[in-house]
Amino acid sequence: MLRLQNVSLVRGVRVLYKNVNLTTSDGEIIGLVGPNGSGKSTLFAAILGELSTEDGDILAPPLNRISHVAQRVVETDLPALEYILEGHAPLMEAKAELKRAEEAGDDMAYAQAVAHLAEINEGAVVAKAEEILYGLGFKPNDSSRQVSEFSGGWRNRIALARALMRPADLLLLDEPTNHLDIDSVIWLESFLKQQEATVIVISHDREFLDRIAKSIWSVEDNTINRYGGNYSQFEVTRAQKLALQQAAAKAYERTASHLQAYIDRFRYKATKARQAQSRIKMLEKLQSVEPVLAKNEWRFSFLQPEKVPQHLITAEGVACGYEPDHPILTQVKCNISAGARIGILGVNGTGKSTLVKTLIGELEPLAGEIRYGQGLEIGYFAQHQLNDLRDDESPLQHLTRIAPPNMRELDLRNFLGKFRFSGDQALAPVGPMSGGEK
Repeated sequence: MLRLQNVSLVRGVRVLYKNVNLTTSDGEIIGLVGPNGSGKSTLFAAILGELSTEDGDILAPPLNRISHVAQRVVETDLPALEYILEGHAPLMEAKAELKRAEEAGDDMAYAQAVAHLAEINEGAVVAKAEEILYGLGFKPNDSSRQVSEFSGGWRNRIALARALMRPADLLLLDEPTNHLDIDSVIWLESFLKQQEATVIVISHDREFLDRIAKSIWSVEDNTINRYGGNYSQFEVTRAQKLALQQAAAKAYERTASHLQAYIDRFRYKATKARQAQSRIKMLEKLQSVEPVLAKNEWRFSFLQPEKVPQHLITAEGVACGYEPDHPILTQVKCNISAGARIGILGVNGTGKSTLVKTLIGELEPLAGEIRYGQGLEIGYFAQHQLNDLRDDESPLQHLTRIAPPNMRELDLRNFLGKFRFSGDQALAPVGPMSGGEK
């Protein structure tokens, strides 16, 4: 169980939230939501003891009973399966116990260690690790590959597998569906529903939260509020709550204004002094209601091109891949027209990203022909786009580097403002930013 008692957290000089009082139930799956930079990942760090609260207490299970996904997977030469099994602390301790007994030549300790290892059932633990690997999209022969051989996205999956492997009372997941395909997301949903630990999930995937969450913790108005139900239910309840708050605030304002007007008019008139004093007491007892703070809505829009060709990309008999003798896809034929909205599906490793890179010209086709519409301009957001960010540079510096030479700084700042990077935020280094902000 996890309990937050009057918790206040500060990042730099900014108060993220204060006076937070929340308690989890055993086996509860909680969605932690809020705007980018509001302190969701910071709460995880506080639960793990990586930073201190400004005020209040966090009562959490022991660290060896909390599982979380490491922000970065070490570049180890261990096989993937072995690295994931290291996340199972009881198994690792039992094997270490057996090794110590062997080295000491202690027959009694050795017998106890063998019994301990048999009780844990290493075979079942290994089978579970393989099941997790397969569920997250790995192929059978991937378990023996070294972790260092995998790309960044696949290492993130390995980190997730290691966290899921660990016996825990509390499981903390920060954007677990990033880098997962549809099949892996469906598998993860099923896995989380079946395990016994309390789970807190940070996610911007509303459909994922709708399917797994039993309650929502929402970071809002410098605190964290709990709502029962999944994400859709949270949205309805919160909208109703805000509507009631706004109505109550208006009613308070009307009543207070009426009382204050009477007081101002008659408090110094002898004939009305008693009534005025009565209204002063009523005004003092009247419970104030804060109006709902207006929030700037973020309306995402793409810049409009000056001219759009009717036929954007045409591919005929295209082969995609990295080695001429071993193409990943062959005989690709497609015709992409202006205004099309196309989804590309397929299990991991079947060549979805390779196809996109080939169509946009980042990879040369191994065979066939690709034709582009005249004047076509292509925007591309890659699977591992975050790897291109420079931690020591600001959002403004990133845009300045890729913007046309004739763009003014004011234009770039206005553009960043649409993405909620205004004022000093546009000049802050990217490194410390949250995942969502990046």
